[in-house]
This record gives sequence, structure tokens and C-alpha cells, in this order.
Amino acid sequence: MLNEFLTPVSEELFSLASQLDDFSIGAHLQFHTELQENALVILGVKENRGGFLDNEVDFSLDGIRTQFYQLKKGNWHLPVFDLGDLNPGLTLEDTYYAFEQIQREVLQAKAHLIILGGTADLAYGQYRVFDSITHQVSLSSIDNRFRLGNDAEELSIHNYLSKIITIEPHQLFDYHQMGYQTYFVAQEELDLMEQLNFDVKRLGKLMESIEEAEPELRHSDLVVLNLEAIQSSDFQSANTLSPNGFSSREICALVRYAGINNKVRSLGVYNYKPKHLLSDDLLVAEMMWYFIEGKNQAPMALNFEDQTSYQTYYVQLDERSLIFYHDIQAQQWWLELNEMEEIEMQGKQITPCSLKDYENALKGKIPDRWWKSYKKLY
Repeated sequence: MLNEFLTPVSEELFSLASQLDDFSIGAHLQFHTELQENALVILGVKENRGGFLDNEVDFSLDGIRTQFYQLKKGNWHLPVFDLGDLNPGLTLEDTYYAFEQIQREVLQAKAHLIILGGTADLAYGQYRVFDSITHQVSLSSIDNRFRLGNDAEELSIHNYLSKIITIEPHQLFDYHQMGYQTYFVAQEELDLMEQLNFDVKRLGKLMESIEEAEPELRHSDLVVLNLEAIQSSDFQSANTLSPNGFSSREICALVRYAGINNKVRSLGVYNYKPKHLLSDDLLVAEMMWYFIEGKNQAPMALNFEDQTSYQTYYVQLDERSLIFYHDIQAQQWWLELNEMEEIEMQGKQITPCSLKDYENALKGKIPDRWWKSYKKLY
């Protein structure tokens, strides 16, 4: 089915890959569709009718690929495939259908997807394919706005989150948004996020401590990255530019956090608007590199039955005692959601957290992550 929908990379790119030295990524790429388990699979989706004002833009992902192929391969053991591009269908619905079919086949092969997309309405299809994979989806979004437009209108870059929330089946269990900018967000939208118990982090707070995004990204099934979240001084090939946003270093750190999560199955990079700027194409290529690097360094899922693989810390507060776990090898922190007296829990419930959560608990403060996770479960 993959061959039915996809256009392979150009002869020029294939020739470039074959001529690169053995240290380069391009020399090790695979271009066929016989996927391997745990492979990293690059998929271009050249669809921009869901949001660009200028739909006639010359949409090509070759600039990104040219830069990516020339980067040096890390100490990687997972194979990397480039399946080429999904070209726009006759209608948007045709593209959406083909996009979901391709994703389903890749994910059923137990591979991981890196989606290089046009407009971010494709994020809805990236999410919807998980209907057949899990009943509780954890989605993380890196974006400067909430996409909560009118869900009664046609799917677009403005309302895909509304569609995810309102359209059945309702599979969304966790939603995390990183980097929203307050002047782009209505107070009513913030109130809704609070009512839905979604976790949203303002750009300014994350810039103070970018590592505070790691626990949420560690817990995600899929990650949606809107290139509009990057400050325009560092990146100009986005649909809409903003003077404020994540720096190039911060966005690469976030993508690496997404990759080092052993749960994530797909990363979608959206709202790319080609302007043939080498530095922009190189930044997206470096983001792909960091995601793949993270996947190759991702630790095994922590076995909480094996007490030799982690350290346990008990913190007694006025209201209750908290139990933290520190993964010695991965240097990751976890927090147990132990029950209140009137509730009998079925088994141990544990959520990712940060060193800062542990340090705050030592100061007598129950971490926000404990409250939010507890409310989701009970």
C-alpha cells in the first residue's frame, strides 16, 4: 500500500546519498518500503491547503533532506528509512485518507514516524490513527497558540485541537502544550484548558528551565511541533512568523526529549513554508537528527518491580507522604500517585516528574504534576 500513495525521493537526492562518505547519514539511509521493527521512518506530506494563504507556494522538502543527508551519523543502532513524499490528493479528504493509511501501515510495522508536513491540520490525522493503537492517547504539542477554533467548520490549522477534543471516539487522555504565548491566547481558552485538566506551559516559564518539558514529552504517544513556535530571528520558513518563540537550541532540546521517550511513536513537524533558506532547512535537519539521536539513546521502560534499577525517596508532607523514584541509569524521576484514604487504588500508578518536583516536595509543596495526574485518574 505504501508504494500506491508515495513518491520516492528524487534521483538527485538518491545520487547525493550514494556519493556521501560513510560517516554521513545519507550513506546509511534505506529507501525501500520493507520496513524493519523500531526503524525511524521519514515521511514528507506536501499538503498545504489546510491553512496557507498562498497555496501556490513551491512546496518542496528537498532542501531539508539535502541538509539532513549530509549530517554525520551518531552512534545509532536503529535503521533510518526515507519513504519519500505523499503528494496532495485531488481533494484534501483524499490526502487525509492516504496520510492515515500510510501511518497505520508504518505503525503496525512497529516503526517510528518523522512527519515533515505542510499545514498543521495534518496533526488531526496524526492523532486519529492512534484510535486503532491505544484507548488512552497522550499528545504533546509544541506551539505558540491553542488551536481551538470553531469545531463546526472544516478542519484547518486553526481548529484541529477542537476537532481532537470533540469528535468521537474520545481517546485523548493527556494533552500537554509547551510554549504558548499569552498574547495569542484568550483567557477563555486558558480557562477551558484548566477545566479539561490539560497541562499547558507558557513560553517564558520553559525558557527559564527548558528541562521542565522533559517529563511530559517522556509520557507522550505522539508529538506535534508547529514551526511557528520558533522565534523568527532563528527560523523564517514558517507559515506565520513571530518575534518571540523558542530559540534554535531550545527547540532542538525539546525534540531530543521527545525522542528519548521510549513511548513516542510519531513526531509531526508542521507549518513548514519553503523559502530556500539554507539555515532554516539545516535547523529542521538538525531537529530530525536530535529526535533520532534520542530514540537511539532511549532507555528501556523502567521496571518498578526491580528495585535495584532505581532509588526510592519518601517525602513526608502535612497532607500526605509522597514517593519519588529516581532511575539511576537514565537520570529520570518518577512520582507515585498514592491514594487518599477514601480511595482504594488498583495497582501502583506512577507519573513522570522532574528533579525540581522532588526539590519542591522537600520544601513542603505538593508538585503540580501530582495534582493534575491525580485528577485525571480520580
